[in-house]
Amino acid sequence: MFLKLRVSLDEAERFNVRAAALGVSVSQLIRDTALHGAVYVTLEKAQAGYEFRRLGAMLKHLYPARDGRWTAEDRKKWWALINELRERADTLESTASGGKDKAVGMVHAG
Repeated sequence: MFLKLRVSLDEAERFNVRAAALGVSVSQLIRDTALHGAVYVTLEKAQAGYEFRRLGAMLKHLYPARDGRWTAEDRKKWWALINELRERADTLESTASGGKDKAVGMVHAG
């Protein structure tokens, strides 16, 4: 089904620029933004795995080793999160095959 949308030349160009920057079609940009408030984009699974691994490495450095307010249970949950990020990274990277597999995520279109 088609819906018609009237826009100015400037607005059409802005739609084209945003869609190109996100790697999606103008139709997907408008549809996802209108229905979800964000655009769904894809990354190669290897790239997504790398990002999970990078996030885990950054979080690891924020571990409050000398913060007495953290209980043993808090520390256990912290390391479980780090390990989960590593496992997800491993899974994404191991299932990537020649860039054909994709991971999906939302990006704010604004």
